[in-house]
Amino acid sequence: MESIIIDRETLPGTIISYIHSQKIRLIEENGNIILSPVIEKYSILEKSYGMFSDGKLSSEKFIEEKKIEKELEG
Repeated sequence: MESIIIDRETLPGTIISYIHSQKIRLIEENGNIILSPVIEKYSILEKSYGMFSDGKLSSEKFIEEKKIEKELEG
């Protein structure tokens, strides 16, 4: 089984209308061609807060929010 990743613009329009991801995995298996969308998942660090955030939430604000959460829980 061989597999490669291709860009959606390399495919004809009729096929593109069925696959909505930008990257597509093309697999050849026993003479059959299988097209499968490549779903890019966000890493856990991209969704985290504090110093690993995208700059929208400072570490101080994160700590303040955690304190409020703990107060509400118990």
